[in-house]
Amino acid sequence: MKNFNLTDHNYLDLFLKIILYFALSFYPIYIFGSGTVQIGHFLLIIFSMVVLIKIGMPKDKYFYTFLIFLIYCYSINIFYFAYDLYIFKDPYRYVFIPPDLTYLRNILFITFNFVLVISIISYLNYQKKLNIIFYGVLTAILIILFPVIYKFLLGLPFYRYMGFFNNPNQLGYYSICCFSLIYLFYRNFYISYYLMTFLLAVVTLFSILTLSKASYIPLLICIVFALKPYNYKYSKIIDIIILSTIVLAFIILLPTISEMSFFKRITNILNESDTSLSHRGYLVFLEGNSLQAIFGMGVKNVFKLHTYEIHSTFGMILTSFGFIGFLIFFTLMIFWILDIKNSYDFRAVICVCGPSLLYGLTHNGLRFSMFWIMFAVTIALSKNFIKQKKFKDL
Repeated sequence: MKNFNLTDHNYLDLFLKIILYFALSFYPIYIFGSGTVQIGHFLLIIFSMVVLIKIGMPKDKYFYTFLIFLIYCYSINIFYFAYDLYIFKDPYRYVFIPPDLTYLRNILFITFNFVLVISIISYLNYQKKLNIIFYGVLTAILIILFPVIYKFLLGLPFYRYMGFFNNPNQLGYYSICCFSLIYLFYRNFYISYYLMTFLLAVVTLFSILTLSKASYIPLLICIVFALKPYNYKYSKIIDIIILSTIVLAFIILLPTISEMSFFKRITNILNESDTSLSHRGYLVFLEGNSLQAIFGMGVKNVFKLHTYEIHSTFGMILTSFGFIGFLIFFTLMIFWILDIKNSYDFRAVICVCGPSLLYGLTHNGLRFSMFWIMFAVTIALSKNFIKQKKFKDL
């Protein structure tokens, strides 16, 4: 990283804050089709380019681990791309096969998210306060909340609500990322306990309205841990009160809850067609040979065998990039988990890392940039929290 001080460049700092604020605020507004650059993505590209040019890259464990993963993904994609170009059919000639470039866009998403992560970490390393992140996320939540209030007042249906996203699962995953950010803003003393509780309830409501089981089941579990006040004298008593209240409310409201669509989706989870292992693509890994198990069969062969991506972040990485790619990515996640654990506690790991990792078991969220924004911001927040504790100890 360059020897750079943002305090000496007030206009640049202001420009980056404005771009980052609007990028986060407009992130949930999708006006183009899935898999294309949206308004928020475009602003994030501008932000990332300016940061990397003016400030530089943070040469830390996240940078090197993510870079190794990116290089490995490129290597696997280049290998299968070359294999598509020329296949040896007999000893005297190669047969040209037109390559299918559509599968290469997956590596572009990974590249973009790599640039996004290192640029956000690089920029936030120079920020004492991360208020601009909170304001951007809060604005985005209000943008999503407005249509909910509008539909409620007019009595319009909410079935599989998706806000301004292209599908409900995107809003569900976005809610998960916001949940983690909101909790950590509370732990870093940016917001009060009551504001945290309200915002967590709102994003959990978003996930329930989407009817995305992969989003609202983790949030309903993790919110029990998140509602415990931090550093409170009678924390164990509060835990008992919160748990007892949730159980009692569930028992009293069970007749009403049992008629709700989100509850029916949970009770029918084993009967739905999209929950089978083969349908979700979890068995594609077993169709590869031993070398493909180690090095990966590439995204192209995953689509060739299954017609669409595997419904799991970890499953998609394991199948496409093998045990080697999976271990590199897993190492990146372990660094994240350990940093959150060492900076805060195990409860923070559950509330920050838990929701997105649980979501990643049943949906492929590798491309979703909001996860990587949350990933980078929570790393920066954990660093700031450590600095605050050291300052208080002096």
